[in-house]
Amino acid sequence: MGILQSVTEKTKQLAEVEFDYTSSSDFNNLESLNQDCTGLVMEASVIYLEINNIDIMLKTGKRLAARVYKIIYHILHEICETTGGHFNCYSPKSFLLIYPKDKFDETFVVDIAIKTANLLNINLREIIEKHTHLNFGIGIDHGNILGTKTIDENGYAHIAWFGHAIEKAIALCHLSQRPFFVSVSRSVYHHLDDSLKTTTKTILGIKKEVNLWNRVSYLFDNTKKHLYQTNAQRSFNDE
Repeated sequence: MGILQSVTEKTKQLAEVEFDYTSSSDFNNLESLNQDCTGLVMEASVIYLEINNIDIMLKTGKRLAARVYKIIYHILHEICETTGGHFNCYSPKSFLLIYPKDKFDETFVVDIAIKTANLLNINLREIIEKHTHLNFGIGIDHGNILGTKTIDENGYAHIAWFGHAIEKAIALCHLSQRPFFVSVSRSVYHHLDDSLKTTTKTILGIKKEVNLWNRVSYLFDNTKKHLYQTNAQRSFNDE
C-alpha cells in the first residue's frame, strides 16, 4: 500500500466515524482511548507554563535550550507526581499541569503554581542561571477540557489537550512577566480562599491586611476581561 492510499483510507476513517468520548478524571485507566476518534472529557484547573525566552537561548545554542527545557521538565514532572496532578509536554517550550475538579479545588492549584514560580525564580534560580537567564510565565484557568491520544500507549503524557480553558491559560501566561509570574482568570480568582487572596504585613509597626493580587485589564476573543497577577512568596517548604 502506497503513502497516498494509506493516508487516504485513514483520513476517510477518521472523518466519517463518530467522535466518542468518556467523561472521567481517571488518568490511570485509559483503555477506552485509542488513536481513533476517542477522547477524555473532564472539568479541571489548568496550569500552563511557558519558557518565554527559549528563542533567545536557541541563538546561543540548541544544547543550552535543550538543557533548560529538561531542567524545567523534571521540576514540573516531580511537582505533578508529588501533588497528584497530571503532566503534559505541550510544546518545545511549554508544559501543562492538569488537576481534575473532583479531586482538587482552585485554591490548591493556584497555591501549587505560586510555589512553583518561587521554586524557579528563587530556590533554583542560581543553579539554572549558571547556564542562562530564565524568564517564564504561568497562566491558570478552569473549565472543561478534552484530551485525545496521539500515541498508542497507556500514558497520560501522550494526550493532546483541547479546550477554552487551555487557550485562556495560554493567553494569561503571555501576559505574565517578571516579577508577576502567575496570572489567573477572574473566575479562578473568585473561587480562591481568602487565605490566598490577602496576607498580613507589618507596616510602620502596624499590622495591615494586604492584597496579594493586582487586577489587570486585557482583551481575549476581542472582549475586555480582567485577570489577576501576583508575586506572592510561598514555598513548598511551608508544607
